[in-house]
Amino acid sequence: MRALFRLLFLCAFLIACSDDDSDNFLVRGDTASYSSEEDDELSSSSSRSSSSSEQCSSSSSDAWLDTIPYVSPCRDEEDDNCKYGILADERDGQSYRTVDIGEQTWMAENLNYASESSKCYNDSLEYCDLYGRLYSWADAMEVCPSGWHLPSLDEWKILYTYAGGIYTSASKLRATSGWMNPDAEGTDDYGFSVLPAGAFRDLHGSGFRDLYESAIFWTSTDYAYSELDVYDICFDKRDKMVDGHSQKTRNLLSVRCLKN
Repeated sequence: MRALFRLLFLCAFLIACSDDDSDNFLVRGDTASYSSEEDDELSSSSSRSSSSSEQCSSSSSDAWLDTIPYVSPCRDEEDDNCKYGILADERDGQSYRTVDIGEQTWMAENLNYASESSKCYNDSLEYCDLYGRLYSWADAMEVCPSGWHLPSLDEWKILYTYAGGIYTSASKLRATSGWMNPDAEGTDDYGFSVLPAGAFRDLHGSGFRDLYESAIFWTSTDYAYSELDVYDICFDKRDKMVDGHSQKTRNLLSVRCLKN
């Protein structure tokens, strides 16, 4: 039991992409919560396996993803053969690059529509121009242009399965530059071009954080263990996708829209 607690403590410390709003974290598949003495900024509310041999950010059964085919990369340092398009947002006249990956069509850059409650990082328009705006979850659920929607957790899983699976796809989807840690610079094999836009955490006045270090996107999927949380998708320096975490809906994160 002590070994299990030590593992859970280490997992909570290492994972920076999850939200934090309590001194408790949940073990996946178990309704009991285990107390942690870590500071709120470091404790993780992400779901975890009760087995000490499993990864810290394990996800629920994803056997259905075995039916999703691998999609070969469409770009490298010399050639770019990705299928791009343009999304023109009639609400404000902004245009966004889109990219086809498998049977999905994604925005290839973050949404920058100025809803009433959205923010630019550090309240500076220059960050919006590069990274898009940061949105609360309620806002994110409504803010995509007509014909597009906020993707579910499963739709994100399909994307990273196209790109080779959970353990290797994150670096293939990240932009090749713009990250503070050189180890976080990706290969951008599919033209998805994730940039480290940071986030706004509404927790004890923590505010804006993690610019140049991580990118955190909303999903439309409710978190299994709390009515106040939803799942997010996080990119940091790891090759592995981080998809098992939750965020408080009041936080402000980035949005990528998916075509209906």
